[in-house]
Amino acid sequence: MSRLLLLVLLPFISGESENEIGEIVLSPHGMGKDHTQRVVLPVSNGHIPPLPCVLLNAGAHEHGQTFTKGNFHYMCNNGTAEVVACIAEDSSVIQLGRTFVRNGIRHKCNVNGDSVTYEQESMCFENGIHYNVGDSFRNGSFKLTCGRDGVAIEGCYLQNEATGILAPGESRIVGKYRHECEKVAEGKVRYTVKVVGCVKDDRVFNVGQVFTDKHIRYQCQLDGTLNVMGCVDEGGMFIELGRDLLVNGMVHRCYKIDRTTFFHKFACDSDRLDVCIANSIVPRFRRSVS
Repeated sequence: MSRLLLLVLLPFISGESENEIGEIVLSPHGMGKDHTQRVVLPVSNGHIPPLPCVLLNAGAHEHGQTFTKGNFHYMCNNGTAEVVACIAEDSSVIQLGRTFVRNGIRHKCNVNGDSVTYEQESMCFENGIHYNVGDSFRNGSFKLTCGRDGVAIEGCYLQNEATGILAPGESRIVGKYRHECEKVAEGKVRYTVKVVGCVKDDRVFNVGQVFTDKHIRYQCQLDGTLNVMGCVDEGGMFIELGRDLLVNGMVHRCYKIDRTTFFHKFACDSDRLDVCIANSIVPRFRRSVS
């Protein structure tokens, strides 16, 4: 926020009268009569005309004339420069005692006794509403706060709860659901609600639970993912993932390529597993994406 303070109704000029020579010398406030910006007024028959305003680095302005210097608009009143309005950087005029909002900036022209203060402060505009710096508000699942650099995400509101809030990066289990306020990038947050456990083909499994689906054995992990432990044949024999077995003339293979787990079972006349695998044709297989 920027603030400018200006005293009004106080003379910006000093004058010296030399009646014996019939003239008045006006110079900027605080300057002597020999200052380069001085103004000399003649006096006729003792009559003093309305005085102009003489401002340092702002020139001379006749009585009744208006002019602008910095963020203030003045009117010259018999030698006194009085503030009549404030001026924003985009040349918008803010009347005394008024507040003006444009392009996310709030402009104030405050009057306090004999002083005028011009202030400008950043604001946030969200869903048709202006918010002051420091204001917090809700937008969907997120708690937002208006800062000097714009809107920042302060956290996530728990689903179906009025007051529960998660900080970015925080997660919480409520009942059978895990609520996560995930920080995905600088200034970006994602709110998700997941069932505690794992879901496969619309079935829910508890954390740590082991089950078999289409010859593939899984275990449910704490983060909701499924870990492939190995394969199981029709007789219930378990083959660890990445292992090959030769049992009673039958080769059992359980391996993974990328995200797909394969289970192969085929007959072989050799008693050497490596020979069976080398001589095998592409067999039928069962697979599962994990």
